[in-house]
Parts: sequence; C-alpha cells; structure tokens
Amino acid sequence: MALSNKYKLVAGLACNKLADLLVSPKTTLPALLITLGAPAWMVGWLVPIRESGALLPQAGIGVILRKHAPRHPVWRIGMLIQVVAATTMLASALVLSGAHAGWVILGALAALSLGRSACSLTVKDMEGDVAAKGERGKLVGIASTASGVVTLLVAVPLVYFEQQLGNNIIYGLLGAAALSFLITFIVIFPIKTYVDVQKGETKRDKTRFWQFDNVVYRFVLVRGLFVHSALVAPYFMLESDYGAERLLPLYLAAQAAATMLSSFFWGAVSDKSARLTLQLAGALAILACAGLLILNDPSLWLSAMLFFVLSVAHSGVRTGRKTYSLDVKSGQDRTELVGFSNTAIGLILLGFGGFYAAIKPLLPFSVVYLMAGFLVLGIALTLILPAEKSTEAG
Repeated sequence: MALSNKYKLVAGLACNKLADLLVSPKTTLPALLITLGAPAWMVGWLVPIRESGALLPQAGIGVILRKHAPRHPVWRIGMLIQVVAATTMLASALVLSGAHAGWVILGALAALSLGRSACSLTVKDMEGDVAAKGERGKLVGIASTASGVVTLLVAVPLVYFEQQLGNNIIYGLLGAAALSFLITFIVIFPIKTYVDVQKGETKRDKTRFWQFDNVVYRFVLVRGLFVHSALVAPYFMLESDYGAERLLPLYLAAQAAATMLSSFFWGAVSDKSARLTLQLAGALAILACAGLLILNDPSLWLSAMLFFVLSVAHSGVRTGRKTYSLDVKSGQDRTELVGFSNTAIGLILLGFGGFYAAIKPLLPFSVVYLMAGFLVLGIALTLILPAEKSTEAG
C-alpha cells in the first residue's frame, strides 16, 4: 500500500507541477492579459497575487489544523478550487476582453492561489507520511522532472508553430492546466493522511502561533533572501528588446527543460544536504544574473539560455527549501513550520516587490544588481541553518 501510494503521489505531484508551469504568472498569464487588452497595471499584479496569495494564509490554516488530524480533506478542497479557478480563466478569456477579462482573471488567480495555499501546506504531511526521510527530495525531483518532460513536449512545437496558432496557444495552455489540476485531484484522491495533533500540544497551549524555536526564524530569514531567484525572473523579459509574444514560447520551453533536466539532480543532492542544494542553486542564480548584466542586448536565443540557467537555479532553490522543511521538523511541528514560514515569505515578497517598484525609477543602474547581492547574502547565511538530516524530525 505504501509503495502504491508513493507512485500515486509522484504521478499527482507531476501533474500538479505541470499545471503550475502551464498557468505561470511569469509567462502564460502576462501574455494572456496583454492579448486580451487588459490594462498594463493588471499585469504587474500577477506575480504578487499568485505568490503571496498562496503563502499568506498558511499560518492561519496551520493553526486551524492543530485540532484536525486528517489532512487529505483540506487538500481535496484546495485542489478542486484550483480546477474551478483555471477553468474560469479559460472561460473568461474566450468570452470577455479588456478590463472585464482582466478583473475576472485576477479574481480567479486569487482563488487559485488560496486553493494552492491549502494544498501546499497539507501535501507536505502527505509527502512526509508516504516517503521516509532521505527519499523525499528524490520524490519531489522525480515529479518535477516528469512535469518538465511533458511541458517541454508541449512547448517545443509552440516555438515552431507560433505564427500559425496565434492566440490559440494561450487558450490551449489554460485548458491543459485545468485538465492537469483535475487529473491531480483524481490521482491523489485515494491517499489519506492523519497527523498526531496531540504531539507537542502541551507546550503550544501557552504560546502564540508565531512563537517557535530559533530554527524556524533562521529558516525564514534564509528563505526570504532566496526569493530573489523568483523575483528576478521578470527582468529577464523586461530588459530584453524582444516582445513578450516572441519570448513566451522560448521561455516556457527553457523553464520546462530546466525542470526536466535538473529536478532529479536537485532532489538527490537535497537528500544528502538541503543546505548544500540552496548554496549551489544560489550560486547558479547569481551566474544567470551576471550574464544578464554583463551581456549587452543578448540575442533571442541567448536570452532564453540565460532564463534557462535561472530556471535551473530556481528549481534547486524550491527543492532545497522544500526538503529542508520536510526533514527538519515532523508531524504538526512540520505543518506549522511550513505554514508560518510561507506566510512570512508572502509578506517578504510583498515587501521586496514594493521596495523594487519604488526604487527602480530612482536607480541609475539595474535592480538586478541588488537582487544578486541579496542572493550572495542568502548563500552566506545558509551556514546558520542546522543540518536537517541530523535533527529528530522523524
């Protein structure tokens, strides 16, 4: 049964990651809003809504889950919300245009993010229940690799048939994303996970939900600096002289290839040391930023190559921080670590987003320099994280 559930979880996670790639706020959704003629300011809100909406509610959900041992019902509700939200985006794109379509899509994205918030938190318990410590990074890596393969098979033809397909490319990606969310729900539905909520309850009765041991705060600090591997991504498109419609297929293919080629490697490294994964991935992200800053007006294909390197780095950051959170704590402690840290990261993302929006017009140089500097600091501060494999995470 455990082996069967492991295969189901890997297949479900692969479909879920595929859906995330297809409905990305960094590639597909900006192209969608531009095509529909939505106001430009709406495009700027896609990433904050998607990322912060998925992260901010998790501390509250973690507190609610203190009294609820079964985690699979919450995951199922969250996944169904994502199915409906992706379907709503597609329907609005087909029948609406301009600001009306933009408002519906932003609302659907907010709903999708809330659904993802519930799923992201509870799936950690499902992963921890199905796979033992030392196997969880590989599980995440296999799922990411599989999703990358499928996305690449979708993206490569789009590069060659972009002109013939036109706007149908975007609509097809949205439909495929909705279908992938549905398949995820069906595949993982049989898995049931229960957490011992009584463990550690006595010590929490007299503490507030933001009061943890210092390992949690150190993890939040380091992870908060590594969000720049995601924040810097739009600047690879913004600082290019090529239009978004030309970059979209190439960037989607680059992102998929990066996921496919690197995820298994990152998973294997994370099973040895998640800290080392963060260090290597951070260095690679800095390398991509350096290429963007040093090379003046890179060609279309070189721009895609730099985005590929950044995507490899971001895949490592995601795998490393996920594996660390899985291994450094267990049970309800893990749930609350994930919930609190994700909520904190949601606030950090909003803070950095507002900061860069405010200072960008004032700087005589690219904000990518600052982002690369924060990544350097993040790598240095990984040294304050305790080795997660030596803890009593269970």
